[in-house]
Amino acid sequence: MGRDRKVFLFMKLTLLAITLIAIPADLYAASQSRSTAVPIQDVNSVAGRWSGILYGRPGGARGQDWIELTIQKDGTYTLSSARTIGVFTGSGTVSLVDGRLTAEGENARVTFTLYRRDSRRFLRAEGTTQSGQTLRADLYPAP
Repeated sequence: MGRDRKVFLFMKLTLLAITLIAIPADLYAASQSRSTAVPIQDVNSVAGRWSGILYGRPGGARGQDWIELTIQKDGTYTLSSARTIGVFTGSGTVSLVDGRLTAEGENARVTFTLYRRDSRRFLRAEGTTQSGQTLRADLYPAP
């Protein structure tokens, strides 16, 4: 094996090790602190990209799917979920009701509540599909 290839392999393994250590540590620390609901004043205050794990979708890997949500300043949103069978996408408009965002589509109704934990903020999505399946996701600002 050539020197460049060994260096490249070493870098990949180092990155993997850092990821395997850092992410669980961050998740553990987040689970130990208390989160506080913060009223959403306007859609603009939560506009941007958010991502996290969606729990509860039937047929998902251990009931989990990676989800990305983009909220525009005008209240429109796009949603995509990476699944083992492909990518699910959706779009629509959110409404601001009592300090929370709500979205209703063909297949589900979802409420987004803004929380703050330590210095980080996240959107908790809680919804129900037409079939009665409950879904939940904690979405953090995406880089």
